[in-house]
Amino acid sequence: MTDEVTDQGTEQVVDFRKLERYPKLISEAVPNEKCLPCALCESTCPTKAIKVSFNKTREGLGPLRKCIKGSIVVDQEKCNLCGRCARFCKAFLLLDKEKIDPRDLKPFDQLLVDEDLCDYCGLCAALCPEEAIKVEGEPLKVSSEFKFTGKINVDQDLCIGCGRCALICPYKAIDVKRPFEGEIRLISRNVPKCDPSGCHGCFNVCPASCWYVDETGSIGVAKDQCIFCGACAKACPKEVMEIRRTAVHHTPLEDTPWASEWKDAIASITTGEKNRPDVSRAVMPPNIERPPQPKVEMLVTDPELLRLIDEALKPVVPVLHKPKARYIMEREPPDIASQKIVDRLKKPSQGKES
Repeated sequence: MTDEVTDQGTEQVVDFRKLERYPKLISEAVPNEKCLPCALCESTCPTKAIKVSFNKTREGLGPLRKCIKGSIVVDQEKCNLCGRCARFCKAFLLLDKEKIDPRDLKPFDQLLVDEDLCDYCGLCAALCPEEAIKVEGEPLKVSSEFKFTGKINVDQDLCIGCGRCALICPYKAIDVKRPFEGEIRLISRNVPKCDPSGCHGCFNVCPASCWYVDETGSIGVAKDQCIFCGACAKACPKEVMEIRRTAVHHTPLEDTPWASEWKDAIASITTGEKNRPDVSRAVMPPNIERPPQPKVEMLVTDPELLRLIDEALKPVVPVLHKPKARYIMEREPPDIASQKIVDRLKKPSQGKES
């Protein structure tokens, strides 16, 4: 958040992420001219970013007609479960899957028809893009201007660019831009350490819901739906997966005083190297070239001189071991202690001191 001063002089809190001068990741799904629309993308989107609405319903054209006889058949081979008929008429029922597997993105298991809610008007057959519905009965008379149309709205703030909508669309009617390009791979030596039934760390953090457990009980990922955000690699305690980003898609960088910092930050997404400022306030001393130290030479000793020294110290050592002599050295000044020690050396031995 940041503060901006308005014309009245008051401060207004602004979300800096929405300001044009700051770059943003590009992750979007945009319907193109091929879009009907249908309901497949809406039901498949993991972030609920897609909303589809239609302009007409059978209910809006009047109540069901009574005592109309006929038949209706759905060719399950042709039907792609797009959901247009079900959004138009309550006689159609799409059975939702209990859970969408990223290996099979179709959100529905089957299309059923409740003929108690059908008056065989035949309008559903006209709006089916695959001509999978055959109706026999008395057609409902409608205005020549009747047209079943829809509108698709994508909340780009919610869209993460996973591409599920484009993958499930049978008409290639959605263009997707992903925030990153890259690669995700499982590290084979670490896969046996994974406990997908107990951990579920990657499942819980993945915004695209692209993880699954295969028939052998091993973890797997739908690579074509991964946005390379890296959340799974951060969450995995066993380092089972590795993410490598090769490109970042973002809005243009404006010429601002902080543009170089933005460039470094964006580059670090692919390189992993971050130029962090030094905020330690530590002062390092300059490098000083020190001259080489001379080699230390060992002193040459004279064995005869050492012998004479040992001979001279022989009468002193026993005196220094005596408690009385140590007492004198500890309590008396050095000159007086030295004189007393010399005097004791000159005296003949008078027996063991106490």
